[in-house]
Amino acid sequence: MERMKKKKNDTLRAVIFLAPALLLIFCFTIIPIAEAVYTSFHATRYAVVGDFVGIDNYISVMTENDGWKNIINSIEYVVLSLLLALPIGVAIGSLLNRKIKGIAILRTLIVIPWILSQTVTALLWGWLLNGNYGLITYWVYLLTGQKIDLFSTAILAKILVVIVNVWNTVPVIIILTIAALQTISPDLIEAAKVDGASRRTIYFKITLPMIKPTMATALVMQSIEYFNMVTLIYVLTAGGPFKETQTLSLAAYQNGFDYWHMDIAAAYSIIIFVLNIVFSLCYVRILKAKDD
Repeated sequence: MERMKKKKNDTLRAVIFLAPALLLIFCFTIIPIAEAVYTSFHATRYAVVGDFVGIDNYISVMTENDGWKNIINSIEYVVLSLLLALPIGVAIGSLLNRKIKGIAILRTLIVIPWILSQTVTALLWGWLLNGNYGLITYWVYLLTGQKIDLFSTAILAKILVVIVNVWNTVPVIIILTIAALQTISPDLIEAAKVDGASRRTIYFKITLPMIKPTMATALVMQSIEYFNMVTLIYVLTAGGPFKETQTLSLAAYQNGFDYWHMDIAAAYSIIIFVLNIVFSLCYVRILKAKDD
């Protein structure tokens, strides 16, 4: 009896402590999602929800609002960003893990892009890449004798948006890499050296496999962040040229806050929500498969 009573008291105490967090999750996560689902199945006039229209908003997203194109743009943006950010982050993190003079200053400087907001980052790079007065385009003009607008073509615009995103977010991967590397026992590295292993062998056969779980976590974190990113792309290109850099998240934002098509924006949001769940489940299954 005493054991059962103690168990009930522990459960009650846990519920009391968890209640504030659960209430916040319910208010700021569950209710908005439910509201978005409800709105996505109704027609709206500005912020007023009207008649039930079924899946008409979803059909409109995929046909009239370039939904498939936005999905492809989102996937390209995420994949290209990861292909650049992960190798660069791991490489720089490995270099900054060494004991060299001035390493503390270097580690501080490398974090600066990350502490800048996406708005500031976009404005900074927008100025540097401006076709009329940008510093980078001026250098291009000095080399080629021609003025060019780097955001005027789809391919260049996509590449530049990815580069700016990587510049802004790669410090996260660098920090995670340094933290993971410092958990590796020096004795293990010394033992490998005694056995005659080269630096290259130690790095690729011991170091990288041991920080693999951390890199997998970084992969999931950055994938979700990139897929849901709005501000950087909105300020830098606003989805142009000709919607070639418009992602799902940006389309949802523009339909909701620029055009006041709240029904279409809600449909976009639910599609993003579902895709996030699908991607997360895929990542979990892949990681489990690799662990097994």
